[in-house]
Amino acid sequence: MDVIWEKGQPVTVGDVADSLARRDPPLAYSTIKTILTNLSDKGYLSKRSAGRANEFMAKKSKMHFQRDVIGGVVSSLLRDYRNPLLTHLAQELADDPESIAEFERLLAERKKQRSRDA
Repeated sequence: MDVIWEKGQPVTVGDVADSLARRDPPLAYSTIKTILTNLSDKGYLSKRSAGRANEFMAKKSKMHFQRDVIGGVVSSLLRDYRNPLLTHLAQELADDPESIAEFERLLAERKKQRSRDA
């Protein structure tokens, strides 16, 4: 996905293979093709025919993709493990004053938004 987001335009399997050529161990062309096809089947990429090749393009920006993935994971954790999740976050943030300040700012912003929406 990072290769596709970096390119910012439709890419072929060969384009992705070229971008990943320095990877150790290198990925086989057929592996990259399978991965791109699977990502397309799952709805993360659009796929269109371009002559004898297929071109792939991300359906969402990296930011929107990450937001959706994180949102899905966190929603599930909040639903099933709310207190352990909140405890873990508090412990992780406790040693980082900048993170605490950012979290408090985000909470205050959300509270203001809620009061405006009410």
